[in-house]
Amino acid sequence: MSSRWRRLATLLALTLIALTLWELLSWPGNDPGRGAVGEPTPEASASASPTASPTSTEPPTATAEAGPPTTALPPTTVWRPGPGEPQAEIKQTATAFIETAGTWIGAVGAAATLRSKGVGPDVAATATALEAPDAVSSTVRVIYPQYGGVTADRAAVMVLFEQQLQTAQGATTIRQMALDVRLTQVAGGSWQAEEIRPLTSLGSSVPLSEAAQAVLAEPRLELSAPARLDVSSGRMDDRLLRVLLGLAENWVLTVQVMHTGHIQTVYPTERVSNHAVGRAVDIRAVDRQPVIDPATSREMLIELAARAGELGATEVGAPFDLNGDRSGFFTDVVHQDHLHVGITPGKQPATR
Repeated sequence: MSSRWRRLATLLALTLIALTLWELLSWPGNDPGRGAVGEPTPEASASASPTASPTSTEPPTATAEAGPPTTALPPTTVWRPGPGEPQAEIKQTATAFIETAGTWIGAVGAAATLRSKGVGPDVAATATALEAPDAVSSTVRVIYPQYGGVTADRAAVMVLFEQQLQTAQGATTIRQMALDVRLTQVAGGSWQAEEIRPLTSLGSSVPLSEAAQAVLAEPRLELSAPARLDVSSGRMDDRLLRVLLGLAENWVLTVQVMHTGHIQTVYPTERVSNHAVGRAVDIRAVDRQPVIDPATSREMLIELAARAGELGATEVGAPFDLNGDRSGFFTDVVHQDHLHVGITPGKQPATR
């Protein structure tokens, strides 16, 4: 055989060897990123089995449901405390309870979801406000959890959140709610949600006053949906609404709650709150800067609080006290995350 043919034979043999090796390496079972054929990697197994508990800050993530084609809901987001939050673990426990109760598929509902996470039936039953007729899946996004009251071993947190619901036909709706979550401290110092208080109402709607119409139309008053519902009922006190309109001349106010979703008493007493009778409002941000954030101008908040008194507010709760032992302005741990503005008939406006 000539040297030319020997070279061609050698080249052909090498080519056959290379093709055989390529096929072997390309076989699915030999993929270094997989185990045996059809077997997920350890990382994939872990991600396929999410866990959550109602006292954890990690709620379960909704997955797609079998049935008619639908648009998947966005996953439930987990609320994280920002700068300046006092006793943040209390708020994290309250928001985790809402996040867990509001994350379900297959028409399971909030109460059954909580029971599946080990929550007692009596506690779980208080979460039915997060259920809705015809809804087969739900996710939530907490907007802000505001303190309603704190003692050494008990607390109330008013959680404002958005809930996205989906029907079996794929129709989605978004609603915004504020719920009063009660908590207690358990052995070891951790906190546990014990109930969601039932929603209350100011009563049937009445014709709107000029002040109510002006508040609803004022773009510098950013009302939560529960607060807008209260003003739309016509039953919020006009004196309070005029204070809000006066403040809106100088600042953009983000309103957390008025009546709906607010604790109805002055925690921990049984004394009726001005919120319960439509005479108080809680403001969580000024010019879109959170009241709780240490970076928010203290001078601006002081100026606003003083102006509220000038406009007729008889009580102004804030992260600071402008008049010491005198009535009017006040502060405590509950009012580090918002400005409370209220009116009590017969009392003098707050003054420095």
